[in-house]
Amino acid sequence: MEIIFSNEFKKEFKRIKDKETRFKIIKQVRKLSLLPESGKPLKYKLKNHRSLRIPPFRIIYRLEQDKIIISCFDHRKEVYN
Repeated sequence: MEIIFSNEFKKEFKRIKDKETRFKIIKQVRKLSLLPESGKPLKYKLKNHRSLRIPPFRIIYRLEQDKIIISCFDHRKEVYN
């Protein structure tokens, strides 16, 4: 599956200074390309999106046909707002 990163995700990823956290994100995105439905389905205003855990952070993405669109990455307390 093709993975598309939003501008918001790219901006947030560039701000991460911790190499271990960056590595975890890259690892989860690779896993996501193999198992696109591995994230938890979300509801309410984020319906049709999924959440992938990288404690204490979350990656929010959605599936469209044969594409994975990664919307954002943030701390779990702020990502759902």
